[in-house]
Amino acid sequence: MSIKFIVQEDKCTQCNKCVEVCSAKCLTLNGTKVIINEDKCHKCGHCFSICPTAAISMFDVNPATENYADDAVLKAIQMRHSIRSFKTEMFSTQELKKMLQSLKYGPSAMNARKTRFLVINRPKLEQLIPIVGEVVISAYPYLKAYIQNSVDPIFRGGPHLLLSVEKGKQSEDGIIAISEFELYASNMGLGTCNSGFFKSASNTPQVKTLLGLKEDETVTHCLVFGKPNIEFKRPVARPDLDIEIQ
Repeated sequence: MSIKFIVQEDKCTQCNKCVEVCSAKCLTLNGTKVIINEDKCHKCGHCFSICPTAAISMFDVNPATENYADDAVLKAIQMRHSIRSFKTEMFSTQELKKMLQSLKYGPSAMNARKTRFLVINRPKLEQLIPIVGEVVISAYPYLKAYIQNSVDPIFRGGPHLLLSVEKGKQSEDGIIAISEFELYASNMGLGTCNSGFFKSASNTPQVKTLLGLKEDETVTHCLVFGKPNIEFKRPVARPDLDIEIQ
């Protein structure tokens, strides 16, 4: 799929926000021009979404017309971005319990509701960073330098981690409930990010011991959340789906 990445130079202010938000590190600011390495691009559209002057277009999507939907639910879906820069401010226990009550409305097959939810706050996340890094380092060797320099590539500096945990045979209940919470969080102006690195290490003995999980318990989904330290201006650029209707 062609990215069709275009920067309107008369609109670009060289603010560097697109370069900073790029998780693939495929953008560079060369003088007054934003240059892309398309071979490295993840096609996430965050550069398109964050540009304050709507100077970037992708996939033939016009940033001037890609605006919020009027419908509140669709707007929450559109504006759910993977946030990788958080404020350090944490929610109180009372605030966390109140907002996470939304999880009880998630569907459950046969209304079994065997999923329990666990919130890990920043102090314990700090303990988990080197442990998780050690588990996934062989697959992602570049993480070592980040961790050694006190950079958090696992939780992106997020203050809270939400986990769904189940015993025995796993269901999709936790995944669905946390996905619904993502939309609620988006509607509240919070930032969220799924931590694939943590998920890869979540069911190892080292992590289970630190979290107090039992041997027969499995982490089914995990989500970093908190107040974002970044502001997106519009939905991401995405080409229309090819939907088959029979």
